[in-house]
Amino acid sequence: MPYDLEYLWIDAREELGTCCLVTVQKSADVHKTASGEVRQRRGAQSLKLTGAKIADLALSKGARSYEDQPLSDYEMDELAEEPEILRFLESYSPVSSTEKFLRRQRLVTRKDGKATVAAAILYAEEPATVVPKRCSVKIARYESNEAVPDRKYLKGTPLTIDGPARLLIDRTLAAVAEIIESVPVLGTDGMMSPVKYPPEALKEIIVNAVIHRDYNVSDDILISIFDNRVEVRSPGRLPGHMTPNNILTDRFARNPSIVRLLNKYPDPPNKDIGEGLDTVMSAMKAAKLKGPQFVVEENAFVVVLVHTPLARPEELILEFLRNNPEISNKIARSLTGIASENRVKQVFYKLKKAGMIEPVPGRVRSKSAWRLTDKGIASKGLAAN
Repeated sequence: MPYDLEYLWIDAREELGTCCLVTVQKSADVHKTASGEVRQRRGAQSLKLTGAKIADLALSKGARSYEDQPLSDYEMDELAEEPEILRFLESYSPVSSTEKFLRRQRLVTRKDGKATVAAAILYAEEPATVVPKRCSVKIARYESNEAVPDRKYLKGTPLTIDGPARLLIDRTLAAVAEIIESVPVLGTDGMMSPVKYPPEALKEIIVNAVIHRDYNVSDDILISIFDNRVEVRSPGRLPGHMTPNNILTDRFARNPSIVRLLNKYPDPPNKDIGEGLDTVMSAMKAAKLKGPQFVVEENAFVVVLVHTPLARPEELILEFLRNNPEISNKIARSLTGIASENRVKQVFYKLKKAGMIEPVPGRVRSKSAWRLTDKGIASKGLAAN
């Protein structure tokens, strides 16, 4: 059977009879109707695809990989002289000539020696000059924590990082770390200090974006650094049967050659054992931060690392007040990561009902604030349950 189908028979009321629920699982294949047509669902429409659109759908789903496409103006002679492949082969085992390695790894075409997209991504000094798609990394810093920030919050000109995959990852990590160190965050002690994300979490997210992105999509990886989060936007939707629900348990490599050969480095950035996102989850939890958020957009997959503590908002507010005389709604939102002013008010009212805090007298409207009561000062734990 060409489809992965699930059937569920449901006995409805007598006047309705029996219903059959058919679930068609997502797959990497492009399927045809009985009449030989390929159709794609878009909202309420069922669009008929032909020619190049079918090929693009196959690449997007992972049925085919764009990394295998030959490049018309990038040949083996030029590829064999790239500094990165020469450095790589110095430590590669078994010892192999450049030409033999490239042919054996299917990084050049047999007939005319044209280099593939995977070869350029892995070893070209500037892949963006030979791959007919945008394949660099852009890093933007927004001095804001808005969900959709205005361009006026963009600090400076976004950086563009380029290079062979291994160097691209290293350069991107260094640039992101440098920018993050300049981002201030309010702590429960009332002091502003550099924001901290687990480096292993950032590394895994960036590595995944480079090795699993859809290189058929003409767009760069975009890393946006906000005051309260980091967003890594990787071009292309999730391949094959992958969804945000199974991304921590299942595996599917859209670019298997890039994944495999990057793993051949002496100290590979990818371990290739399916534990990347598990590492991210564990690292964020160890840092007492909430886990990553996964968002599937129209033509991109986004991973968001929020700098929001695992602790409950009530705990964070009480800890802040034990180090500071008062707290406002604005400070509480920054501290807890809650965007809504009304939601923060509800937290304040909950703590007030528990007798832990009270309004600061004489402070109203925009100047209103809260302080600990005697009970709140005496309490070492959280009494508002």
